[in-house]
Parts: sequence; C-alpha cells; structure tokens
Amino acid sequence: MSDHAFITNADYEVIDRAPLVLALGDCVRVGKKDSDWPGWIWVTAINGRGSYVPEEILSFNDDGTAGVKLPFHARDLSVVKDEPVTSVREVKGWHWCRNEDGEEGWLPAYLLRKS
Repeated sequence: MSDHAFITNADYEVIDRAPLVLALGDCVRVGKKDSDWPGWIWVTAINGRGSYVPEEILSFNDDGTAGVKLPFHARDLSVVKDEPVTSVREVKGWHWCRNEDGEEGWLPAYLLRKS
C-alpha cells in the first residue's frame, strides 16, 4: 500500500503518554468492543496497560483472553491544525501517520483531509 498525504483539520493532543505496546504472541485480557469505532476492542496486557486495538490482530480464546497475531503500538500522534502528515496505513477509521519530523502515531480519519 502506498503512503497518502493529508492535512489535519484540527489540533489533536496525545493524552496517553505511556501507550500500550503489544508483541507477537503476547496474551491479553479481552474487554468490550468500542461502540464508536467498529472493529476495535479493549484489551488489557499483563502489565495492566489497556487500550483499544483492532480485533483482527487478536486470536480469541474461550477464557476471555486472546493471543496477539500482529505487533501493535497504541501511540497517538499530536498534531496542530493544517499540519501535513502522511498516512502509512489505515485500520478501521484510524490512520497510522508520520509527520514532517518523522514522528509516528494514530490519528482518527475525521481529522484528515487529502492534501
């Protein structure tokens, strides 16, 4: 998939300064599905950190846990209005973006317009 250039519609400030990081093979406790973002589900890692993650990265078990099939980083990207960013990939309404300083993280699609 090729990268796509966008301009941000508004300021967006990162709230979670210690985001969840999951590695291939990690086991997580599964919580509720996100009602605002279909395809995302709350998980809690062994270290107690939690976040919404794409359901497709999980292999669900019968005991309320899941194995991680793909590495995932829950880092969001802080931006200011009219900042140019590049979307590296899109997952169910969220884009993994890179800014001009090379910083990367998630942004919701509603913040992005094609440049």
